[in-house]
Amino acid sequence: MSAEKLRGLGVSSGIVTGQVVVLQSANLPVVPVPVPPERIEDEIGRLEAARSVARTELQDLRNRTFEVLGETYAGIIDAQLLILEDPGLLRKTAHRIQVGRIAAAWALKEEVGDYLRKFETIADGAFRERGGDLQDVHLRLQRILRGDVRGGEELPDDRPLLVVAHSLGPSDTVMLTRKNLAGFATDVGGKTSHTAILAQALSVPAVVGLKDITQRVRTGEEIILDGESGTVTIRPGANDLLEAERGRLTLEERESSWVEVESAPARTEDGTAVSVQANIEFPQEVEKAKAYGAEGIGLYRSEFLFLSRSPELPSEEDHYRTYVEMAARMAPAQVTIRTLDLGGEKYFHDVLDAQETNPVLGLRAVRFCLQRQDIFRPQIRGLLRAAAEADIRIMIPLVTTADEIRQVKALIFEEAGSLRAAGIPCREDVPVGIMVEVPAAAWSADILALESDFFSIGTNDLIQYALAVDRSNEAVDYLYQPLHPAVLRMIKFIIESADRAGIPVSLCGEMAGDEEMTPLLVGLGLRELSVQPRAIQPVRRAIAGMNTREAKARAMKALDLPTALEIEEFLLAT
Repeated sequence: MSAEKLRGLGVSSGIVTGQVVVLQSANLPVVPVPVPPERIEDEIGRLEAARSVARTELQDLRNRTFEVLGETYAGIIDAQLLILEDPGLLRKTAHRIQVGRIAAAWALKEEVGDYLRKFETIADGAFRERGGDLQDVHLRLQRILRGDVRGGEELPDDRPLLVVAHSLGPSDTVMLTRKNLAGFATDVGGKTSHTAILAQALSVPAVVGLKDITQRVRTGEEIILDGESGTVTIRPGANDLLEAERGRLTLEERESSWVEVESAPARTEDGTAVSVQANIEFPQEVEKAKAYGAEGIGLYRSEFLFLSRSPELPSEEDHYRTYVEMAARMAPAQVTIRTLDLGGEKYFHDVLDAQETNPVLGLRAVRFCLQRQDIFRPQIRGLLRAAAEADIRIMIPLVTTADEIRQVKALIFEEAGSLRAAGIPCREDVPVGIMVEVPAAAWSADILALESDFFSIGTNDLIQYALAVDRSNEAVDYLYQPLHPAVLRMIKFIIESADRAGIPVSLCGEMAGDEEMTPLLVGLGLRELSVQPRAIQPVRRAIAGMNTREAKARAMKALDLPTALEIEEFLLAT
């Protein structure tokens, strides 16, 4: 049979070839077994005993996670412990046993099934992925009820493993780190799932969302897993294997050439300095960013701190410790921390007692933070305390009005006063800037610049909002055009507004990490770019190979062209 390439979502980069181990945990043979009345209480007791064993396993798993990855990632396991201790789940399952006179395994399956169906009705994908934690706990309990207390952890140690599964819970992923895990692929999953977070932290190549890979491969078969392109090749031929090996070597050589480089500003041929900084998701990425030559952290997305504590909320101390430790690693360079930009996660539904029907355009980011100050104020206090010890800036996401900036500044002033009164060191004049990612903010940038200490242009959302296109929708993704004249004119106006106000402006969207876009962005006037760590050196090389005056002239001509295609052709031709 010929090779077949499956397309999913790459959530952790790397290219690896090897033999598959298929985990069949998604298809547990659970059937309804009747229980006589005199054994009902015994069956409920079996359920309680299974919970006790599962609790011990998870606590042991948490300890091992802490040893390998630290407290931040160990906190992910806490979400499963909380599910396990949920009195509602226990009570409802026991009720099914009593009323239906059925075995605990079937009652548990039915009850969890009801929960999971509710998860699937929620529009926000990030929230839906939290169902993976519930499923992970469910599978663990089912295994224990079957009498298997080893958890299927006896995997071969003599060769690398490419694990294929319907889904991998966080506990599966951490367990596999004790083995020779070379990569994994799953039917389901997304970028914000706990498994994706752990895969990135462990630098294990991973592709998720492959739909039916568990039905297409068998244990012992060879596959090629490409976390760069988000593909898995099954039944690869000799040419496929050769191409994958070349890709792997190229990737390794490329990454090797990026490390231990000077982190001084990149300069164009005619001497213009352009600062190239890093976008990061996790504090542990600071070391990689520094190794690749980042001059600072232009965007740290603080959402992970919230995700890792879900369904609990991070405390002021959690915020402070995370930010100050991360900034200390990056010192003396500056770190820009974006305040919370989530609106659909599980704990938001819990605290709001409501479901966000449109999380992209609804109650998220600064809107949510200003409404739920009990959640926002601990983050502000943590940031102010950390800023007293390190070079930190605060960035507010999804700003649309000057009043939002003023309200945030008022909260910062209040919390700084409270900290000062308590004798706690803090920095009261910490720089406060905004993400410009909404067309309303872009076209009122001259007004917002008077309230801001800096701008960062978030082109990912700006393009989608400006062009009314969801780039995850395959039917209209062709309309997602970073070179659309409207997008370029907005970027130009934002830069000009920042320059007139005398504040710095950077660009942190995906456009910044495309080295082919670099001359255009510099030509439009940008002198700060923030990119994924892997893009730092390609962008620096693009800067070194260009002339600023020529780039500006080409950018001005590009602004006069009527379509994205014509602009692209013009830039490629010059």
